[in-house]
Amino acid sequence: MENILDKISDTFQELTPTQRKVAQYVYHNINEAFLLNSFQIAKTANVSEATVTRFLTNLGFSGFSEFKREIARQVLESFSTTQRLAKSAEDLKARCNVFSEILQGDIENIQTLTATISDQLFEQAVNELCSARSIYVLGLRSSYALAFYLTFDLRFFLNKVILIKPGIGDMPEQLLGVTKDDVLVVISFRRYTRESFDIAEKIKKRAGSVIALTNSELSPVAKLADVTLVASTNIPTYIESYTAPMSLINALITAIALRKKDQAISALNKLETTLEEFQTYIS
Repeated sequence: MENILDKISDTFQELTPTQRKVAQYVYHNINEAFLLNSFQIAKTANVSEATVTRFLTNLGFSGFSEFKREIARQVLESFSTTQRLAKSAEDLKARCNVFSEILQGDIENIQTLTATISDQLFEQAVNELCSARSIYVLGLRSSYALAFYLTFDLRFFLNKVILIKPGIGDMPEQLLGVTKDDVLVVISFRRYTRESFDIAEKIKKRAGSVIALTNSELSPVAKLADVTLVASTNIPTYIESYTAPMSLINALITAIALRKKDQAISALNKLETTLEEFQTYIS
């Protein structure tokens, strides 16, 4: 059964503006919504009760009772890693080939990229990055690997790419030079880290543009972003899969490299010379 939060995320663009208010409230306050009736949800979201009913219909629920049962299931399962591991172990036990199941999940996630990210949106992100004076890249916890990879490759053919590294108390110094000519790329996937949002919120006040790489247009960082690139991370296990986000990042790096081809060739030639001097590789 599809997770109710994923249902809300998947249908968000099809909702009316008032239904989106309900979607945003439920998505970010599911534990609280579990305790309310339809009238109370409508009042909290500042919409009519009829809007709540239409919202539930768009999600595929027959009525409020079915919706509450699904919320209850979601709240009980929670997003804790241990509970998700127990559930995935139970689900996968009945399947013949874990290897094929996980790979198929990754394939489906990559295939959905073209449905969630239009050519125009992708080009907008590439244009923002290519025209930025400086690019700041932020990703915490498991998203840090994606942030590091993006920074590592972009620095060869863009002037100034800075990986933000929280944890040693020098955040004000790291962000001292942010201006309206700069772009922040914030990478944040469920479960969303509070610190990523807090840092992005501070930079948003000073940076010219924010690009979010996330799993939903309803994620906290998506609300801050000028450009939101959505990549699914769902696979039938307790972890999130970053295969689709990595594919998206590879596409961004390649598009920027082609746009900055002359600069990229020169930088990569210098890199090859330096690698030889340091005898970086065995062969």
